[in-house]
Amino acid sequence: MVTRRAPRETPESENSRFRDRLSVAARQIGRPLSDAEAAAMASHYRLLRRWGARMNLTGLKDEEAILSRHFLEPIAASDLLSGEGRLLDLGSGNGFPAVPLKVLHPGLALVLVEASEKKSAFLWAVLRELGLKEARVETRRVERAKDLDDLLPCRYLTFRALRGRDLLEGAGDQLLEPGGRALLFVSVEEAEELRQRPVRGLRWVETRPLPSGRRSALAVFEPGARSFP
Repeated sequence: MVTRRAPRETPESENSRFRDRLSVAARQIGRPLSDAEAAAMASHYRLLRRWGARMNLTGLKDEEAILSRHFLEPIAASDLLSGEGRLLDLGSGNGFPAVPLKVLHPGLALVLVEASEKKSAFLWAVLRELGLKEARVETRRVERAKDLDDLLPCRYLTFRALRGRDLLEGAGDQLLEPGGRALLFVSVEEAEELRQRPVRGLRWVETRPLPSGRRSALAVFEPGARSFP
């Protein structure tokens, strides 16, 4: 008896399958995607896989983990953004969470700040492939708040990991515009530390769980004086 191997999945079929899975998952967390939104995010995924074969863009290799952490996290946070204004993302790397947020809010002006020239090239490729308007990559190393003087204040600020707090400490009260928000995608432990000791000029609003797992959280801040619980 001859055992036949299952036909190898083509990039096109993989992309289509991921788009369908993403659409179902987004609907399950309460933020259905339009066909255009799902297609844009699937294109981002395709580029992540293609470029990731040549360079380290994510430590996640499993499709389910990539979907949950990289895509569902910003989708779950998208209701916290609206209208127009600048969305500033620090340490953009592979484009998450900021690129999906831009897809869901095309009126925002997106600025991706990334130190690596190779990762910046990837980000530019994503912006071109997705046809995102008013979106650019700033290739610069940010070691202190003064390195962001030309980009602050912004309406929305995003970053991952706690190190961003230390980086922004010297910005004073000029981080966010009135009515703006900082969406910090961190661990549960980091979120609690940020709540107890916020960045100067930010006021803690809430901490949300994220669909990627119990260890991940979204710490939400608005403009305001440093406060302690």
